[in-house]
Amino acid sequence: MIRANLAAVLLCGWFTAPAAPAPPTTTGPRLTDEELFAGVDVSRPDLTDVKAAIVKSDWVAAKHALAEHFRTRQLPSWGLDPSAVGRESNFRDAGAENALKHRFTSIGIPWQFGDEIDWAFNPTTQADSKWPRNHEWTWQLSRHPMWLDLARAFYATGDEQYAREFVAQLESWVHDCPVPLDAPANGAFSRWRTIEAGIRTGKVWPEVFPRFLAAKAFDDEALVLMVKSFVEHAQYLTKFHRQGNWLTTEANGLYHVGALFPEFKDAKLWRETALGRLYRELDVQVYPDGAQIELAPAYHGVALRSFLGPVKLVSRTGFEVPGDYLAKMEKMFAYFLYSMQPDRTMPPLNDSRAGSVMSYLEKGAELFPKRADFLWAATDGREGELPDHTSHLFPYAGQFILRSGWNRDALWLCMDGGPFGFGHQHEDKLTVILTAFGCPLLVEGGTYAYDASDWRRYVRSSRAHNVVLVDGLEQNRRQESKETFVVKTPPPHVWESNASFDHAAAVYDEGWGPQAQRLVRQTRHVFYLKPDLFIIADELEPRDGKPHTYEALFHLDAEDVVAEGLRVATQNAGPNLTVLAFGADSVQIVKGQKEPVVQGWLPDHGGGYGGIRPIPTAIYRKEAADNITLLYALCPTANAAACPVESVELSADSLTVHLTNGTEKTIQFQHLASQHVR
Repeated sequence: MIRANLAAVLLCGWFTAPAAPAPPTTTGPRLTDEELFAGVDVSRPDLTDVKAAIVKSDWVAAKHALAEHFRTRQLPSWGLDPSAVGRESNFRDAGAENALKHRFTSIGIPWQFGDEIDWAFNPTTQADSKWPRNHEWTWQLSRHPMWLDLARAFYATGDEQYAREFVAQLESWVHDCPVPLDAPANGAFSRWRTIEAGIRTGKVWPEVFPRFLAAKAFDDEALVLMVKSFVEHAQYLTKFHRQGNWLTTEANGLYHVGALFPEFKDAKLWRETALGRLYRELDVQVYPDGAQIELAPAYHGVALRSFLGPVKLVSRTGFEVPGDYLAKMEKMFAYFLYSMQPDRTMPPLNDSRAGSVMSYLEKGAELFPKRADFLWAATDGREGELPDHTSHLFPYAGQFILRSGWNRDALWLCMDGGPFGFGHQHEDKLTVILTAFGCPLLVEGGTYAYDASDWRRYVRSSRAHNVVLVDGLEQNRRQESKETFVVKTPPPHVWESNASFDHAAAVYDEGWGPQAQRLVRQTRHVFYLKPDLFIIADELEPRDGKPHTYEALFHLDAEDVVAEGLRVATQNAGPNLTVLAFGADSVQIVKGQKEPVVQGWLPDHGGGYGGIRPIPTAIYRKEAADNITLLYALCPTANAAACPVESVELSADSLTVHLTNGTEKTIQFQHLASQHVR
C-alpha cells in the first residue's frame, strides 16, 4: 500500500495558508466486511451464493461471490463489455504512462511524487512555490483523472501493469482518505469535498470500475474495497449536500451509486433522495428563461450534465425518471442555442470560458426530436431548421443577445444586464462583448485559475470588463444582500427586436467602491442598427448632486490599435473593430499595465497554467456634474475598412446616426422609464 510521503508532508504549508491537517486517527475503509454485507439485499435471486456465504460468516467466500456477481451481471449494464479487453495492443496514452510514474497534473500544474502518494499534498502551498496558492490542486487531484487514464489503457491493451497500479492507488486513497462522518469536509486539503464525491461517483468511478473487472490485479479484495467506497460515498452524499451546481453534481453521484448498485438495501433510498433533489432543483436553479441561476454558462453546462445523469441511465438500469422531468430540461438546451456565439461556443460570462455547446445541442436534438432548431445547430445546418428568430432576450438572466444571423461569420453582441448570480460572479453588470466575422473583437476578462493571484482578482473586477467606472471606483454588488443575487421577477429592462433594429436597455444603480456608494445611476442602451452597426448609449445620473469622473472601458482583442481623436481602431490582419465616442473628453489606451492598477490583460488559456496576455484597452473619460449621455459607435468590419459613422444623436425616444456618405439612419425606440418589455 502506498503511504504518505513524509518529506512532502514536512514541506506542506504556505506562509499565509492554513496548515495541512494532521494525519487521520483512523484509516479507511470505515465499513467492515460485516457492515458491508449487512447492507446487501440477499433476497435477490441473483445473490443466492452471496447469501449462503453470509449465513456462514465466510467473508472470503462472500467477497468472491459478490465480486463474481458484478463481473458477470447483465442488468444494470455497465455501459461496456467488461470482457472486451486488449483489442488495441498498440494503444499508448501519456496520461496512463504518467500515472504509472506518479506524475500527476491537477489544474494544469504537474507534480512528481515518489513511490508514495500523499493525497493531501499541495505544491502551491509550499514555502518555495512558484505558483499562487490554489487549494483546487488537492481537491481536484482526488477527482482521479489518472484512474480514468489507467482504466482506458488497461481496457485497450489488457496490460496488467495498469491494473496493478490502479489497485495500488485505490488501496492508498481509500486507506489514507477515510470518509468524514460528522460533517462535510469542504475545506483546504480535503479529499472529500462533496462536489468531488459527486464527480467521482457520477462520472469517473462508474467508468473506471467496469474497465478493470477482467483484470487479475482487480481481485476480489480490491473489487469489494471499491464497492465499499462506493457505499461510503452514497452514505456521505445522502447526509451532506450544498447548493447550486454543487448540489446537482452531488445528487448525480448519489443517483449513480443507487442505480448502478441496486444490490444494496439502501439503493432505492439513494436513488429517490438524489432524484428528489434533482427534480426540485430543476425549478429552484433554472429560471423560466432557461438560464441556470449562477449565470455562468459553463456552470449551466455542469448543472445540465448532472440533471441528465438519471436520464442517461434509464436504458442501462431500467429505473425511470418522473414523467415531466425531461420536459423541464428543454429550456436549458434552448439557452445554449439562443445564447451561443456564431462559432458555436457559449458566452464567456462570469467564470466561464467560451466552451463549445455542440455536445449539448447534439444531446438536445436526440432528446427533443420535435426541436428541428436543435438538430440544425447540432448538425451545423446540414439537417433540421433554422431557429425562428435571431436576437434573443433572457429576461430573468438579464442577458441580451443581438445577432445578424446564424452563420459562423455573423455579428453577435451580448450585454449582461441581469442579477449578480448565485455563484461565480464578476462585477460586470452592463458589460458588452462582441464577435464578428468569426473573431472575438470586444472581449472581457473571462475566467482565470481559482487561485490567490492578482490576475484572479483582476478578472473578477470591473476593470476587466467593458463597463463604466465612477471616480475610479468599481461596481460592488457583493455588498448587496444575497437575496438580490437571484431574482423572482425579471429586472427592469427594455427589449425591442424587429427587422430594422434591436434595442436592449438595463440599469446599474447598486453602487460603486468598497462602501457600494450609490453615487450614480447608469442606464445603458445598446442598439443594433441592422445589418452592421452597434450604438451604445450610457445615461449617467448623479444621485448625490456632485461632479463625477466617468471612465468607459473597451477591451479590444488585438495586438495594436490606432487612436485618432476619440476614434480607436484595431489593427488586425483580419476582422477589425472601430470604437468611436461622442461626448467623451479624452481617450487613453492602456495595454499590459500592472501599476497603479492591473489593466489591459486577457487570460490566455493556450499558455498553460496562469497564461495571460496584454491587450489594448480604450478608456474614455468624461467629467460632468449634471446628467449626461455618452455615445459610442461600434463598427465591426471584415477587414480594415473605415467606420462609416460621422455622428450620433440621441433624444428621449429616437436615435439618429449620420453616416460619412451623407445619409442617416433614424429609429424610434422605447425608453427604460416605462419598463416596457416585448
